[in-house]
Amino acid sequence: MPAARPYAPLQLRIVAFVLDSIVMLSLFSVFFAVGGLQVLLRGDDPPDSAVYIWVAILVTFFFPFAPLFFAALWWWRCQSPGMMAVGIGVADREGYRLSFGRALLRAMVWPLSILPLGMGLLMAIFDRESRALHDHLAGTVVLELP
Repeated sequence: MPAARPYAPLQLRIVAFVLDSIVMLSLFSVFFAVGGLQVLLRGDDPPDSAVYIWVAILVTFFFPFAPLFFAALWWWRCQSPGMMAVGIGVADREGYRLSFGRALLRAMVWPLSILPLGMGLLMAIFDRESRALHDHLAGTVVLELP
């Protein structure tokens, strides 16, 4: 069993989330630009199909990309870019590295903590291990790193 580490407080997790949001907004801009490029290449008056293609590029590439991006980083490094910046990492309940399946599950259920007005995050305030709803569902904890 790995050495016991303190659980990351909600404040650090929120800072990591803001930093991750900046990274994802940057990546979204790349996908947006790729989709927009094909509209521009169609000329001054692109057909409606060009706009539909643009939306399809965003939906089919970015939205599956985001959970896979975070799952891969949590599996590989135990950290997202924001977590790297603030010195926290995600692990399973025993403190070990996540399997890819558990990391992907965490990425897929994470919106459940955010979308209902952040209500799933409030659990972290009252939980002894500072676990939010998505951590409970995925069986994970967020720890402070040395």
